[in-house]
Amino acid sequence: MIDYFKSKTILKIAMVYAIAIFSIKPNIYAQNLEAADSLKILLTEDDTLSSTNKLIILSNLSQLCSSPEDVLTYSKRLLRSAHDHKQTNYVVKAYQYQGVAYRMKGNLKESLKQLIKSAELAKENHYLQLQAEAYLEIANTYTANSQFKNSLLYEKKAIEILRKDGDIKKLAINLLNTGYSYYTLNYLDSSLALYNEAEPLFDTTGLTIGKAYVIGNRALVYWQQGDDQTAERDLLKAIDMLEPLGDQFGMSDYHNQLGRLYAERNDITSSINHTNAALQMAKALDLKEQIRDASLLLSQLYEEQQDYTQAYTYQTQYITYKDSIENTETTKKMADLRTEFEVNQKEKEIAILEKSQLMNRTYIIIAVFLLALAILLILYFRQRLHNTRLMSANERKQHDEKIKKLLNTQETKALQSMVEGKDQERKRLAQELHNHFGSLLATIKVNINGIEEESIPNHYTLTTLVDQACNDIRNMSHSLNMGISENFGLVSALKELSEHLRQSGDLEVEFSASMCGHALAADEEITIYRIVQELVSNVLKHSHATKLSILLTCFEEEQIMNIMVQDNGRGFDTKNKPKSGGIGVETLNKMVADKQGDIKFDSNTISGTTVIIDLPLSYENIEEL
Repeated sequence: MIDYFKSKTILKIAMVYAIAIFSIKPNIYAQNLEAADSLKILLTEDDTLSSTNKLIILSNLSQLCSSPEDVLTYSKRLLRSAHDHKQTNYVVKAYQYQGVAYRMKGNLKESLKQLIKSAELAKENHYLQLQAEAYLEIANTYTANSQFKNSLLYEKKAIEILRKDGDIKKLAINLLNTGYSYYTLNYLDSSLALYNEAEPLFDTTGLTIGKAYVIGNRALVYWQQGDDQTAERDLLKAIDMLEPLGDQFGMSDYHNQLGRLYAERNDITSSINHTNAALQMAKALDLKEQIRDASLLLSQLYEEQQDYTQAYTYQTQYITYKDSIENTETTKKMADLRTEFEVNQKEKEIAILEKSQLMNRTYIIIAVFLLALAILLILYFRQRLHNTRLMSANERKQHDEKIKKLLNTQETKALQSMVEGKDQERKRLAQELHNHFGSLLATIKVNINGIEEESIPNHYTLTTLVDQACNDIRNMSHSLNMGISENFGLVSALKELSEHLRQSGDLEVEFSASMCGHALAADEEITIYRIVQELVSNVLKHSHATKLSILLTCFEEEQIMNIMVQDNGRGFDTKNKPKSGGIGVETLNKMVADKQGDIKFDSNTISGTTVIIDLPLSYENIEEL
């Protein structure tokens, strides 16, 4: 007795769904082509279509087109248009259509990627029907790759949604399909439960073809459980239900199953009859796998009957279709491998390109950042330089004003001291004349008046002269008391100037004077003071010195006053003497030239600047110092 195998039905989920919707009428495919062509013309030629109508047409074209390339083309257009018009439900559909197209092309990896996008977006926006459809398509893709456990997982998710919110027809179809998935995994009780749940739903909707598949597929479960009688009855019933519907695909598969069932019972005649019926239907539909299986079974049956000619014929046919299927599968596997390789290569190229673009963007961002930073730094330092210049000019102005104020204050004080000194001297002289000589003349007058006129021949003349002397002394005293004395102290004024410079805290000042034995004329003292004052002013304004030395030396025999002012500042080029900055060198030259004096400059960046002036003098014979 031959050990005949129980083959699994080759019914696929997508095929069952198509059967349920279209009832497998011969002209349906042609009608779909005609509808697709009409929609293409309408989309191309009608410019008045609204955005909503375009979305509907693109969605229908994505469903009706038979070529996966056409499906991809229209679904991608649908995706762009849906994004542009913010129609999220059509975005979900577009991803789903692309997933189906990639599955038709054999690119299961990309198919799953697009379908998962569709499911997640539908879930996010609470499109339950679209979410269930996406789950079912994911299940179909896993089934196409023989990953039945993964397929079952998504079928169960879809059924949960359809039970809560879905039409009865879709629920019944997916219960049927999920029952088949349980059957392929040998979960027979679960498979039987879903078939039993689907049967009354097909009765309610009047979908006879669905009920026929429930009965036929459930028969396989009964057979697997050892109840071959019920299996035989239900397989025959399913064939009877499918025959008026013209569904040769289902009948071919169920005849094949009956052939195996009768072979197990050793009912060779019934087995040959049903297997031959399956073979004829399979050849009409070019179902190579069913032809292969039927040919193998017939070869074994005729061999059992010792009809070796027929056995050889069907064995040859079996080998031919087996090789054809294996070659097709090998070619498909090679194509899949090539596709996978090309996809991987493309992904690598894309990854390299993205990395390169990322690096380029990074470099551009860094360059822009550095450029912006450089501009900011330039602006910052430019502003800082401008501010520094303003502050420097401000400080210089304040410094000049401070020096000018200091010098003016000192000059005022010196002049005030001069005036006060002269006034005091005049007062002293006036008091001396008035008190001493006035009193003395008054005493003389009294004594003369005490002498008898007869005793002194010139008594009247003497009295008159004494009166005149008294008047003159009194007038002179009054005149001195109101006039200005020419006697003033140059050395005291310069000492006070030096002290004021020291008090500023910025300069270390040294002052020394070796004066002549005779007093200088007042105008000479003032000139010398102004010259020293101007030299000090130039030092404070221009030299940036920290030390200053002022030395006055009187050469009495030569009648020359030597003025030497020395600083440790930055110096200047004596060949190109500065001609600006206050009174400056030009004024000094004029002042010295007016007195027929001589001026010399010695300046360098190491030792600073030394100015030597020789000034001729004239004396007043008042008193020695």
